[in-house]
Amino acid sequence: MAKKWRKRYVVAQIEDVYGVAPADMSGAIILEVVMLDGGNPYAGNTVDRERMRDGHGSFEQVNTGPYVERQIRVPLAGQGTAGTAPAYGMLLRACGLSETTAPTSVTYQPVSDGHESATLWWVEDGQTQRATGSRGTLTISKDSGALPYIQFNLTGLYEKTAAGADASLATQAVQAKELPINKQNTVATIDSHAACMSSFSMDLGNQVEYRNLINCESVRITDRAVTGSTNIEAPDIATVDYFAKVESHNGVTLVPISLTHGATPGNIVKIASQRCQLASISPTDNQGIMHYDLSLRFVPTDGQDDDFTLTFE
Repeated sequence: MAKKWRKRYVVAQIEDVYGVAPADMSGAIILEVVMLDGGNPYAGNTVDRERMRDGHGSFEQVNTGPYVERQIRVPLAGQGTAGTAPAYGMLLRACGLSETTAPTSVTYQPVSDGHESATLWWVEDGQTQRATGSRGTLTISKDSGALPYIQFNLTGLYEKTAAGADASLATQAVQAKELPINKQNTVATIDSHAACMSSFSMDLGNQVEYRNLINCESVRITDRAVTGSTNIEAPDIATVDYFAKVESHNGVTLVPISLTHGATPGNIVKIASQRCQLASISPTDNQGIMHYDLSLRFVPTDGQDDDFTLTFE
């Protein structure tokens, strides 16, 4: 019987021990997702099994270290209750972010060591692939007039897809509804300037490496370079001189940048950095109005992992 593309979902749970799946799904969450990309359920390095022979033709190809690559897009919104982590918080943690809970907020911030991992169950209309030891990176997209989202790009240890799709022990995610990006819901500043912002994006930029060695197999986060971009209406240069902020040939300027989305407790999302470099500027046309495309680099204080914070209130 044909498999239906729409009948797919993903279940996730943080691992207590790296690469060791929980005994069952009783502590797992069925995530609310916008998109599940097919990804690559059987990725890996391949080599040809070559032989000398009397004639042309292909050789057998061998996967020398299979792993799983999956993409998950979730709505960028809070859990609905201030001080409670969003259901996809475990994926944020699997992407090398720490989680700090306060009475009315949950804050995520990069860390360079002690990265957590997750087990994923990828369910596709009656069949399931489990990927333990999953870690990854993410991007955040906020475009005016659209709904914001986070996309996770995850790599996990390989297990073959098998028949069966019982997630009855898992809990359905509790998730507030995402709000459109607009004047009513969103406030942003760049170095205290309330720019007329058309879009904002951020790329966590984790370097994710699958390793398959004698006696060892794992997925590691080995580096991070957080970048992003924003498109703003060009202000009068006497009001804000963005060209001066971008110049780096005679010294680099790092500025604070923040974006707050939502106003109802339980569904407020804040992205903030105190050390953002505006690395380049490019004039663009937006509905006949001049805009600037600004590339962003989120620069941590040496050894502080303070590139940015992502806070849910």
